[in-house]
Amino acid sequence: MKLPRSAEPDFGDPMTPMIDVVFLLLVFFICASAGAVSQKLLPAELQGASARTAAAEPSGQEQPYNEHLTVRIRLQPGSAGLEVLLDEQPLDGLAMLQQRLSRLAAADPESRIVLSVHDEVPVQQFISVYDLCQSLKFQKISFAVAGSRQR
Repeated sequence: MKLPRSAEPDFGDPMTPMIDVVFLLLVFFICASAGAVSQKLLPAELQGASARTAAAEPSGQEQPYNEHLTVRIRLQPGSAGLEVLLDEQPLDGLAMLQQRLSRLAAADPESRIVLSVHDEVPVQQFISVYDLCQSLKFQKISFAVAGSRQR
């Protein structure tokens, strides 16, 4: 016995629901990305091994005398919390650092600030020091990095 064939051919599963789902996902991700907070990089140059080798080579031309100061701020964990050192002199917290840096900014805003941060210092604490330097309009803020470790 022969079964009758249907007059309309079968084209498989309908694609319309799948296209609807794809467009809904697209709209969802567009809306989700519009509300996301954009994270920006900190505008600072790292002084690594390549910077040391480039500075060690003589250029053949005389460099103009740079009378701007270089100030090193070291942050490390201490017994009573965060220990702040300004040019290897201990300070009594971030308020004292702000006083010293504001006097330096008034005298020479072109000074170079080098932040040396211990590995165990929380990120928020050294970012607050970085923000303090930027709020005082220092333009040359760098992070000191340790040399490469041999394994």
